[in-house]
Amino acid sequence: MTRITRLSFLIVVLFYFSAIGIAIAADAVPFSGVVKKVLADKNKVGIKDPQTKKRFTVIVNEKTQPDGLKTLSNLKKKDKVEGKYTVTDAGLYIALELVKK
Repeated sequence: MTRITRLSFLIVVLFYFSAIGIAIAADAVPFSGVVKKVLADKNKVGIKDPQTKKRFTVIVNEKTQPDGLKTLSNLKKKDKVEGKYTVTDAGLYIALELVKK
């Protein structure tokens, strides 16, 4: 019975630390791609990664570096961009950084 208890404890500890590692790794996700659409009224930019063909939309706000909403007003379709985003609990992609290449 002692072996089961120790094994259970070890499994719980490993699961805990792996979950923390995943949460930390998911905090800032780097990206690069091409602007497909700019929705200035909603502070959103649609981006497509040309290598993976993945499409996603990032929300730009005043905290987005380097210039937040000013960056949004300078973007247009087919611009190349790069940056970092974080994903909220609701599944929204919030831009932490967004730079026109």
